[in-house]
Amino acid sequence: MKSNSKTTQFAVAHRAYHFDHFSPAILDDSVETNLLAPPLSSILRYAPLRWLSWRPLFNKVQSISTFVAVLGRYCEDMLEKTIEAGNQQYVILGAGLDSWALRNEETTVTTFELDHAETQAVKREKRKAEAIDSPPGLNFVPIDFESTSLVEALSSSDFESGKQSYVSWLGTICYLTDEAIKETFASLAIVCAPGSRVCFDYFLPKEMMSKPELEFFELLNDGGTRRGEPMISLHSPEQIAEVLDAAGSDVVEDLSSSEIEDRYLVNRSDGLSVPGFVRLGCAEKRSLA
Repeated sequence: MKSNSKTTQFAVAHRAYHFDHFSPAILDDSVETNLLAPPLSSILRYAPLRWLSWRPLFNKVQSISTFVAVLGRYCEDMLEKTIEAGNQQYVILGAGLDSWALRNEETTVTTFELDHAETQAVKREKRKAEAIDSPPGLNFVPIDFESTSLVEALSSSDFESGKQSYVSWLGTICYLTDEAIKETFASLAIVCAPGSRVCFDYFLPKEMMSKPELEFFELLNDGGTRRGEPMISLHSPEQIAEVLDAAGSDVVEDLSSSEIEDRYLVNRSDGLSVPGFVRLGCAEKRSLA
């Protein structure tokens, strides 16, 4: 995705809105609102603007808005498991305004946020304006995803390829070509030690969607296309497993929409749901032995 992606900004806004207006929040993220830039920050902060501009949008896209919050929660749940197992490196591809490093005091973990230099500069300025301190262990790794390889970017940082790592790659796969997706998984397999894990999400092919799901997908894609960010890659679980296998990784889990709801949305009174075409996955690099 491009630098200062509008889609990324909207994703952050959805996470911030969810935290502020739903209880219990799926993802405990009190920082995102402070990282948003105008006009979305103003829209979410002031009630009249929320009701006029944001609430109508949310009512149309509630399920994908909820999925954005679930996506962050799932990623951080899996991250916590790897930390408990001894992982000390966290790599965030297309980090954008991700706030994990700003919310956690996990001093044993070094975080590497990879994104466009322009996006990182915006985040620094916003953090400075909101008096949000930079935590120890946070590293900004500038990268132009179209011209620089992950191997090259991480090799130029303090990243230690001999240590197991955890990688998050969220909200991106559907916007990339199949070749770029394969290349990214392959690059991660090169630079990460065996046992390292990657968390990701993807969308099912249109032929696997019900008619209502397809109509909703087209609604979302029309909006993204108008922003210059169309969704161009859809995959079945079998196709994703093949890509991972070719990159030397095994699927740890691959959750369907119903499994996602069973894990994160049961016993709620607000009726939150996720789209039927979404998937959440985690894969692990195989041992060389």
